[in-house]
Amino acid sequence: MKKLGDRILLMLVCIILGLMLAAQFKNVQNVGGSVSLQRAQELTAQIQKLNQEIESQQKLIQELEDRVKEYESAAQDAGKLNEAMYKDLERARNLAGLTDLEGAGIVVTVNHISYQESGESGIIRNVYHEDLLMLVNELNAAGAEAIAINDERIISTTEIRDAGDYIVINTNRHSAPFEIKALGNPDTLEASLMLLGGVADTLGEDLEIKIRKENSIKIPKYNGVLQFEYAVPVQ
Repeated sequence: MKKLGDRILLMLVCIILGLMLAAQFKNVQNVGGSVSLQRAQELTAQIQKLNQEIESQQKLIQELEDRVKEYESAAQDAGKLNEAMYKDLERARNLAGLTDLEGAGIVVTVNHISYQESGESGIIRNVYHEDLLMLVNELNAAGAEAIAINDERIISTTEIRDAGDYIVINTNRHSAPFEIKALGNPDTLEASLMLLGGVADTLGEDLEIKIRKENSIKIPKYNGVLQFEYAVPVQ
């Protein structure tokens, strides 16, 4: 009888331990599943970005090699040399934001969220310049080739700052809603913003964020004046 009682006690202990291990394993699976999904999204975005950078560098290398060949060939012909220099000038103007551009990309609309309670209406919070900067930085990191906010071309000297109830962009005042246009790979640009815990996810808690992909987006050139008074090229 004593042996039978010991066996029954041992069996009960094993069953309890088994139930505890099963419950713990289930919890680990649940936690690990959400973490794995977020990590997978992050890795996917990083891989897409790296592949895009590799492709971009390969294209740049090929362009430079082609331009070297053009200059070598153009050295024997003044007309061809002028044409090659004109192409370089156009490329520099595109990079500086001094030409209108068109292509595939995404359009991001940022607006405040209105509410109405007990006969009173208002907004949760305003759109601040930090919100726009976060979106612009993320788009640049994702490989955007040109960006404009409310048709204000974003270039190296563009300021985005709060000024009372407005946000000043390129010395011009703007208010919500803000429309951000970005040229580049639509899927990559959208994925970078829609990443779990990313910019759109964070801003979407207090603001209305809409993202749409388009095959043809027009971005205007910078309309201001670029002039250097103190900076000079290093000889």
